[in-house]
Amino acid sequence: MSLANIREGLYYTLQVWGPWLDSEISTCDFGILETVTACAIVFMPSTDSSFEEIGFGISDSPDVNTWSIEGGLYIKDTGDPRALLNRVWLGHDDLRDTLRKDRTLNGQASNAILMSMSFDPTIALEAGGALWAQVIWKIQAVEYEE
Repeated sequence: MSLANIREGLYYTLQVWGPWLDSEISTCDFGILETVTACAIVFMPSTDSSFEEIGFGISDSPDVNTWSIEGGLYIKDTGDPRALLNRVWLGHDDLRDTLRKDRTLNGQASNAILMSMSFDPTIALEAGGALWAQVIWKIQAVEYEE
């Protein structure tokens, strides 16, 4: 397997098991915020993937790959702060619940877990003429090579 396979599995899981449309999910293009009307998910490789050799010096021995992916759930600010905060609350639940429905990311990982989510109301992203609240999240997808 590879990080590209994990990416495709995560994309599939978000699309099939989550409340997001295919057009609301991107694997690293923030331009999606120019076209969606309410919310979007953008994700990319993180900085702390790790690899462990479990064969101890044997050529072609299996490894444990822990792929780290982080992203943002972006929620459009429509001018109603109460509604925005409610959608932020719901977004946390939606993301967690979606990733728990298929921890194998459509068979591309041995186990994937949502490691963290955070929201800072003082930080927003401007795109497409709108402000977007950001829920930043991180998953780790473990792959046991054979």
